[in-house]
Amino acid sequence: MQIFARILAGFGVVWWLSASPATAQTSTLAVVVHGNLPGFRSGDAAPWLAERMAGAGLDHWRFVPGDSTNPAPNRIEWDFELLPYAGGEVRRFSPMGEARGAMDVHLQGRHHLISAEAKLFLDGEYQTVTLAQDQVKGGADDQDLIDFVVRTTQMLDNAWHAIDLTPPDHGPH
Repeated sequence: MQIFARILAGFGVVWWLSASPATAQTSTLAVVVHGNLPGFRSGDAAPWLAERMAGAGLDHWRFVPGDSTNPAPNRIEWDFELLPYAGGEVRRFSPMGEARGAMDVHLQGRHHLISAEAKLFLDGEYQTVTLAQDQVKGGADDQDLIDFVVRTTQMLDNAWHAIDLTPPDHGPH
C-alpha cells in the first residue's frame, strides 16, 4: 500500500510541476510616464509604451496605459530625461564624398540622447528599478526607440526575477 501511495504522490508532484507554468497568473501593469519622450505629446506616450512593452515577450505581464494622477497599485513608472548630446551638431547642405553609405543614414535626422528610469511597483510597493540610456530620433516609428523600450522592459523583468522572495532560513533556535 505504501508503494502505491508513493507512486500516486510522485504523479501528483509531476502533474504539479508540469501544470505550474500553465496556471501562472498574468498581472496587469499600468504604464505611467513622467518627463518628455521625444516625438510624443504627454498623453500619447503611455499608450504607445504599453503597446511596445507587450512586444518584450513577457507572458506574465500585461501592459495598459496608466494615469499619473491616480497611480495603480501594479504599475511601471517611466521617467524620461533628455541628456546633453556631446556629439555636437554639424549641419551640411550637401553630402560630402566621405559621407556615402552607412554614414548617410546616421547623418539624416537629429538624434536625442535620452535616459530612462523604469520603476516597478506591485501591490503599491516599490520592487526594483532599471536605468538605461540610448540615442534615439524619437516618434512612434523610430526603431531605435522601440528596441530601447523592449530592452529596458526585459531588463526590468530580469531585475525583478533576480530578487529572492523566499524568506531566509535561520535554522533551529
